[in-house]
Amino acid sequence: MKRKDIFIATLFTLASLFVYAIFPTKNNFQQVIVLLVFFVLFPLIFNKLFLKRKLSFYGLSLGDWRKGLILSTASLVLMGFIFLILSVYFNFLGNYNIPVFILNNLKGFLFYEFIMVLFFVATYEFYFRGFILAIYKEEFKDLAILIQAGLFLILFLTIKGSTLNTFLPYLVFAPLAGLITIKSRSIIYSFVTQFLIILVIDMVVVKMIS
Repeated sequence: MKRKDIFIATLFTLASLFVYAIFPTKNNFQQVIVLLVFFVLFPLIFNKLFLKRKLSFYGLSLGDWRKGLILSTASLVLMGFIFLILSVYFNFLGNYNIPVFILNNLKGFLFYEFIMVLFFVATYEFYFRGFILAIYKEEFKDLAILIQAGLFLILFLTIKGSTLNTFLPYLVFAPLAGLITIKSRSIIYSFVTQFLIILVIDMVVVKMIS
């Protein structure tokens, strides 16, 4: 990607994050629509008008499935170890927030995990590990991993009402997700891994509370 394209894409990304942060929403439905527009629709339009790259450029392909599976498995083990330490020494699981309606409610739990969580994970993966990482990986190589993770941190700081414990699994996994995506050339593996991390944490917390 040419430096001019990187510069334009950077301006677009920063402007998108800024406008998203200040865009007024009144309820969860509006928040979902706004997230979808800013993090999926606008990047696709921007690519169509300016970058003109195939979707595979943004990791929407199988890529190197061997590297994807190996790195995803290693990341799952590492994340399990990290959150075990956080839970033992910092009571992470005790302070982790989950919706009340998924407690003792299998249908509610399945809806939350496989509709709501899946949607947010897919959206974040496409925007940060797909779109943003693709912009910087050719010019900055592995440094692009830190760039997308830093921008993801900015997203967390701008989300109204977000709590650190709830968002922590996303933040901790962001660098690993970038690594998986760069090495496998696909966002599929980081997407599945991130979803499994959230699913397992939620299952453990539900079990603890129930």
